[in-house]
Amino acid sequence: MKNYMWLSACVALVAAVLVAGCGGGGSSSTSTPAISAGGSASTTSSSTTAASGQATPDDVYNACIDAISGTAAEQAGKTACAQARDAFQQCATQASNAPEGSARDTALKACQDAANKTTAALKASP
Repeated sequence: MKNYMWLSACVALVAAVLVAGCGGGGSSSTSTPAISAGGSASTTSSSTTAASGQATPDDVYNACIDAISGTAAEQAGKTACAQARDAFQQCATQASNAPEGSARDTALKACQDAANKTTAALKASP
């Protein structure tokens, strides 16, 4: 039950990030942007942490899966984990597609900070 609460908190965090800085726009992309430490997006299909040490959408997914593994919420939680990963991918994609400038940098940083915090919280859950 405790892991399910972490999952709910993380999903709420994802929603807050999307509403706060990354929502809007109708563009879509098939690549997975991983936000680097410098604030620019690079394309990766890796499921591990980017070379910059920053969390990727796949890191969020893997940490989520690890957190719910072996719990009663595992089956239902897999869908929520995938949705969280997709939300972080969408956030990073939309932020990287924004015009150059401080608003883009702020959006990229917000997406990256949320991914880092979510991954850390999920890894810290018992």
